[in-house]
Amino acid sequence: MSLIQLEQIYKIYNEGKENEVRALNGVTLSIGRGEFVSIIGASGSGKSTLMNVLGCLDLPTRGSYHLNGKLASRMNDDELSHIRNVEIGFIFQGYNLIQELDALENVTLAGRLLAKEREDFKQNHKQLYAEIEEQGRQLLSRMGLADRAGHYPHQLSGGQQQRVAIARA
Repeated sequence: MSLIQLEQIYKIYNEGKENEVRALNGVTLSIGRGEFVSIIGASGSGKSTLMNVLGCLDLPTRGSYHLNGKLASRMNDDELSHIRNVEIGFIFQGYNLIQELDALENVTLAGRLLAKEREDFKQNHKQLYAEIEEQGRQLLSRMGLADRAGHYPHQLSGGQQQRVAIARA
């Protein structure tokens, strides 16, 4: 079974109108667990739209998208949010770092939000946060940014911001 299975995916903006745009036109794709895939194409060819569908940021107009055997279009907002938080790491072209958070806070934000969903959060929040912070520091260190953990996005170069986004993903 494929991790990701797209069957005849269409994403149509302004469907049926004079200014209709077919960003995706019958895409079929299968990606197995552990498989690495590159999506390349000319500007305007639908790469970002496809990534938004794959990342559960947008739903297709037509077609079926199965992620881990589950039909994405049948998932509610909470299920889609959980998938984006736990199962899919997304590195945006513009990095989308939160400007008010330093590098470590940007990397650990999702983990902190996830920890709050745990039943034992109230009893163990200090320990959970310490573990998440340590994981964040290790990720930043692996990206060569250990000394930048306390720096805000505007204090980082473009390449450093990109590596923070990779660590966050």
